[in-house]
Amino acid sequence: MSDSEEDSQDRQLKMVLIGDGASGKTSLATRFAQEAFGKQYKQTIGLDFFLKRITLPGNLNVTLQVWDIGGQTIGGKMLDKYIYGAQFVYNWSQALYIGE
Repeated sequence: MSDSEEDSQDRQLKMVLIGDGASGKTSLATRFAQEAFGKQYKQTIGLDFFLKRITLPGNLNVTLQVWDIGGQTIGGKMLDKYIYGAQFVYNWSQALYIGE
């Protein structure tokens, strides 16, 4: 094992996207994690997961879990369980759009 491999650090972070249905959460997650963008709408049922691995300065390897919570799930009993342990929770809702 080389010195640089021994000096590397691994971190895992969890980010949860919540918001209204059809507000673009899945598009945002797909663009970020897979560097792709789907033009067709497909409703997220329950939740979906994405992973993004990045290396930060200082040889810090980060695996970012992106949890995409379906809009119909927001008022459900499972929301607190989905966001448990998250370092980031982002509320992406229709109310943020201007001019609609």
